Amino acid sequence: MDAKKQVEHYIKTDRSLLGGRNLYNKLPGKNLAIQQTFARMTNTPANIHRLCYEMAKLVGIPERNLNILLQKQVDHKPQVTVNEVIITKEVLTPQDKLLKFSTETDYSEAKVLIKELGLKSPSRKKIDIFATLESARKIEIEKQLKELPDDQKASIKLREQFPFLGEPGCPDSLKILVNDLITTYEIFKTNQPKLHEALSAVKSKQLADIILQNYIKNKQAWDELEHYKTTGDVLGKHPVFERIALKEEITLMNTVDLTKKINALEANISRNTKKENTELVERDEDLLKHAKKVLSKR
Repeated sequence: MDAKKQVEHYIKTDRSLLGGRNLYNKLPGKNLAIQQTFARMTNTPANIHRLCYEMAKLVGIPERNLNILLQKQVDHKPQVTVNEVIITKEVLTPQDKLLKFSTETDYSEAKVLIKELGLKSPSRKKIDIFATLESARKIEIEKQLKELPDDQKASIKLREQFPFLGEPGCPDSLKILVNDLITTYEIFKTNQPKLHEALSAVKSKQLADIILQNYIKNKQAWDELEHYKTTGDVLGKHPVFERIALKEEITLMNTVDLTKKINALEANISRNTKKENTELVERDEDLLKHAKKVLSKR
């Protein structure tokens, strides 16, 4: 079974955190930084969704197809047969084991690990083997930090600059804002160089609009964070606050109105897609996803 079919099979029949971790560890081209993120994840629906998303992206499953798969109930396959019991064990790479290494690691496990990693120790004494593994562990950590995706690096820097983002009392809206800030920056960074390569006036105009929109949103996000850092109050001028308000309205709708809203959003998405109004399409797709989630819980 090829990688794509394995991921599809997992989404259809498993969707467990452990099963997802094990599968991601086996996929060709996996990102070590993301792999480590998965290793620290707790078992929540949001984390399972991210796990599915990253695997689908890695093996080339379009997001639309992924969403269709995720909307279906999991078809759990029986784990126990008459003659055998299937036991799932977490598969760890040598690098995973190295990152988990500590002074509490069993000496026999350390000897096996140093062999798996192809490391050379001055001797087979415990003190030398442990020192070699600890040194290798530090190098591996530095390597994986360098390989972190730009969005994760940006998130770390933001939390250093705005410590309140990690405080329990930080408004959820500002946490959402941070995600928006990272996204808009990435879009700006990706499209700005393309402006000089655009061959047609129409394409240049489209790219310029994208860059301008995301530059403005980026600046608005920084203004919000700086304002809260200085005053302790939410400024509330960024478009994300309007999005939050729209979602709250949807949440409070009765079932009949909610169904009408879903139909209206689908029509809007179709119309604005044809008009290439990506900003409205993105907004309405987000609202549609929220509306369907609200409806599914009724």
